[in-house]
Amino acid sequence: MQQPRVEDLDWNEMYGRARQEKSWKSKGAADWDRKAASFARRTKKSVYTDKFLALLRPEKGWSVLDVGCGPGTLALPLARRVERVTALDFSARMLDILKERAGRKGITNITTCHAGWDDDWQARGIGRHDVAIASRSLAVPDLRAALEKLSRHARQRVAITDRVRYGPFDPDAFAAVGRPLRPGPDFIYTVNLLYQMGHLPSVEYIVLEEEMIYSSLEDAVEGYRWMFRDLSPEEEKRLQKYVRSITTSADNGALLLRRRHVPTWAFISWRP
Repeated sequence: MQQPRVEDLDWNEMYGRARQEKSWKSKGAADWDRKAASFARRTKKSVYTDKFLALLRPEKGWSVLDVGCGPGTLALPLARRVERVTALDFSARMLDILKERAGRKGITNITTCHAGWDDDWQARGIGRHDVAIASRSLAVPDLRAALEKLSRHARQRVAITDRVRYGPFDPDAFAAVGRPLRPGPDFIYTVNLLYQMGHLPSVEYIVLEEEMIYSSLEDAVEGYRWMFRDLSPEEEKRLQKYVRSITTSADNGALLLRRRHVPTWAFISWRP
């Protein structure tokens, strides 16, 4: 039997097949509208932003396109370091939160655009920027099309983050609840596809906190509940029991949660 050659592998097709096998469902714009406020609170506490910016090394004169910007997790701190930011998201509520935060901080160099990966960015007035980023927003059906689109809209650099193994999901929580976790394709598909497309991507890693601090058990459970859709009352009890099992009381009365599987993201960058 003849061994398959690497150059004959279709990484985009393999990505699509692996995506069909994942156990979680991608969220639509309406889902993110509903979760926008809680997502904004949850991501505000993470070290992710500082680590992403340290790897990106923003320059003062840059124009940056932030695709899947969410509530401004990166757009807001970036705006203070670069010339201008275009923040694009398909969730109108996420953009509302971003604009509210920018107004409170006195940030005026962010332009928002209500659009998604499948929209015509040129028709929305989105031209080329010095740098295009897509932070944790590549849950797309056609990975090649998304990567090509980012490259077309960047003059100097593209930077994305993609899941490593389980990404933000906790496999121990799924086991405790009694649900299977099939996370789907991770960063290795993206890296190989970029290479196949003629790019030489650089890969670094963002490792998040092993320990998380919450004000209460309900706050900690809420930090896990987003991983699941439509928990039954019994599953909810199992999730609460699991979260209690990995938390301890801190000296200040808060809860310290220690997770065995620390979320890791691959920071992938290339020249367009």
